Amino acid sequence: MMKLLLPLIFIILNFVFSASSNNRAGAGLDIGSKGSGIFFNYLFGNNKKNFDFVGELRYFDIKGETESIVYDYWTNQYVTISGQNLLFIPVLVGFNYHPFAGQIANNFSPFITIRGGLNLTIDGKEGNGSYNEIWRKAKTQWSSAGFIGGGIEFRWYNQSSVALHIGSDIIKLKQEADQKKDYSGLLIHISFNRFIKNK
Repeated sequence: MMKLLLPLIFIILNFVFSASSNNRAGAGLDIGSKGSGIFFNYLFGNNKKNFDFVGELRYFDIKGETESIVYDYWTNQYVTISGQNLLFIPVLVGFNYHPFAGQIANNFSPFITIRGGLNLTIDGKEGNGSYNEIWRKAKTQWSSAGFIGGGIEFRWYNQSSVALHIGSDIIKLKQEADQKKDYSGLLIHISFNRFIKNK
């Protein structure tokens, strides 16, 4: 295990402390089969533009299987029925590998990605009520999380980039939350990033 761990630590430190012009930071949207959310990420890229070390923090709202939005004619408002108050906050690290970096014109770069880390689950009280009533005594737990997939990144003149990821979110809880342990599923991950200029 140590034989694999030491080279990995060396690669990570090399990216963290390198003065690369390929580092970028940003935010984006998650749309998945289990819910939706937002995220923030930072990418340490090498100068060859074929490898990125990624750090990511997400806020993910889990949708109930029978959840839907209906129009209430009494209040003239749209309301959610059969919803569940369940939040995931995954903290992930991993990498993007661009196998065709520099070989395709127009700053179009396909990649594969693997990420892993920890997920904080916050399970609020079910039903309607005030914010305090739902979240004051919420149950929490930590579990492992991951993402594996592929995508395409579009870069514009070393100023900004947009990346579309499609893959499988892997989230399996230690304890049941809303009668389930496995919240893995399809995820579409869209990030909008700005390149970090070196001083």
